[in-house]
Amino acid sequence: MKKTLIILLGVIVITIVIAGRGSLEKTDLSTYFKDRMNTLGVIDVGQPIEGFDANLLITAFPGFLPEDFQGVEAFGGHYEVTGADISFVPDNVQPITSAAQTVSDDGYVILLNNLSLRLDVLPKTNEDIDSLIIQINTTERLVVAVNQTATALGVTITPLEVLEDSRCPVDVQCIQAGTVRLRAGLVSGLGEADQEFTLNKPVTTEAEEIVLVSVMPEPMSTRTISLGEYQFFFEVKKR
Repeated sequence: MKKTLIILLGVIVITIVIAGRGSLEKTDLSTYFKDRMNTLGVIDVGQPIEGFDANLLITAFPGFLPEDFQGVEAFGGHYEVTGADISFVPDNVQPITSAAQTVSDDGYVILLNNLSLRLDVLPKTNEDIDSLIIQINTTERLVVAVNQTATALGVTITPLEVLEDSRCPVDVQCIQAGTVRLRAGLVSGLGEADQEFTLNKPVTTEAEEIVLVSVMPEPMSTRTISLGEYQFFFEVKKR
């Protein structure tokens, strides 16, 4: 009887130690996961006032599926999924704050677990987390000026010359909207190229689709935009 009790106690101690190690690993990895989600998410969609909720995370990381958010905890409730619909279920706490739907630290643990199960990947290191994020970070946005360089999803763009800016000035009524044509250096899996981009027209590489989605500042009839003022906004998407 005494021997049996000792064995049982030993099993309990071992179980607690293993569980504790697993929990610590999950905490470390989920913290890294949360930090990378926030850092990359801000680059894509800007800094949310209250933090990232499910909708913003899906916007920033289009590779997420609704099922990844099943049971994910938020500061004021949790998310439930029915088919393709994600619903926020608030806690019975009043008042409901504007940050209620922001994914909490515990929520990122659940989100990471759900994503890992769906992709059949058991992350053990930060590098494993990075590999998971690559699979869901299928679209990135970047902004770059003339003679500057920016990189997203392995694609590097360096604007060199504005070939055309026929956009309608904001203080004028125009029959045609006009466009922007830009010459830029492009480095991708296909190598280096001197590429011409036209506003809102996709350019494809071996593995990506690149679109010049916006150009700032907007033109006005009373002034000329200098080359150094231009800011070019690109969207890079995996094909």
